[in-house]
Amino acid sequence: MAQHGSDRDQRNERALVNALWIAAAVIVVCGFVVRSLSTLMGRADFRFGGVVLIGIGIGIAVLGWIGERIVARRAH
Repeated sequence: MAQHGSDRDQRNERALVNALWIAAAVIVVCGFVVRSLSTLMGRADFRFGGVVLIGIGIGIAVLGWIGERIVARRAH
């Protein structure tokens, strides 16, 4: 008999972790783009917004790392 849905559950967990990593990367890249645009436009508020976006992206990346650890621990 097959285990109780372990393959499907693990795929769903991996999909969530992958989505977190992709979201973190996109947000960090957007943060750097906003910071670069603020330098060209000379606007300090955009620069601060870019730094905030980078921080949010790093926070989401930490959640992705924690998710990786949890999924790896459940696989064993």
